[in-house]
Amino acid sequence: MKRTTASHERRRNIADAASGFPDRTRVLLYANLPEGVDQGTVTARLRAFAEARDFVVPDYAVIIDSGAVARPRRERPGWFKASELLRENRVEGVIAPTIAHIASTPGGQAEFRAWLATHVKFADYPDEGAASAVEVTRAEA
Repeated sequence: MKRTTASHERRRNIADAASGFPDRTRVLLYANLPEGVDQGTVTARLRAFAEARDFVVPDYAVIIDSGAVARPRRERPGWFKASELLRENRVEGVIAPTIAHIASTPGGQAEFRAWLATHVKFADYPDEGAASAVEVTRAEA
């Protein structure tokens, strides 16, 4: 019997509920990469970062956009899916290499931070080092 993504997720949720541990935080992995960059390496690094923090990365929540980094996020097909997952509470946060993968200008970055706050979500950026910290936490929002 071939199992679907939904059945895998359902079984994982049942196992988590049976364990007595609280739900783990679900995050999406997002990167906007220029053509020719190895997506597998970037995805593996982001996944390792998330798993080290005991975050869950659902199969449907790995999103890679290709193209110009300076392109506004509203013009990226993958960002539509990412924002939908965040808005619909299917994930609680986003992990991207740097905030520049999401918004390339200071104004765009400020707008993104405000958008996160209104949705009570967080973002973290492993390539920005220890100083990155979490952009918006549930307690701050």
